Amino acid sequence: MNKTILIVDDDPIVRMIIQKMIHHMDNSVNCQQCDNGEVGLSVLETLRNVTDAIVILLDINMPVLNGWEFLDSLQKINLSSFAKFQLYILTSSTDESDKLKAQSYPVIKKFYQKPLSKQDIEEILNTHEIA
Repeated sequence: MNKTILIVDDDPIVRMIIQKMIHHMDNSVNCQQCDNGEVGLSVLETLRNVTDAIVILLDINMPVLNGWEFLDSLQKINLSSFAKFQLYILTSSTDESDKLKAQSYPVIKKFYQKPLSKQDIEEILNTHEIA
């Protein structure tokens, strides 16, 4: 199964580094860069009914539509129309309240601190229980 990864982060350097790390480990992954949550939701809509596994790496603090607002909007989308779906929080926030808030969203698979390590990327790419 092919994977499409949406990197939803307002920092273009972070997006570029993550994409390069992903492609270094698996160049078959389709990476889409989104500079805020609104763009991320738009791109996600275009992927409805594709057979790819969809993985979202979501930053929390962004302009236009932040990560929390993205997650709230995501609850209105029928995720069963995606063949496979996973979402990871990727943030520079060290605020414990963000980790606690993340636990209230069942769609979040894991909470990662920036920068992502090679091991983090491998873990994301090799997760087989995408649902």
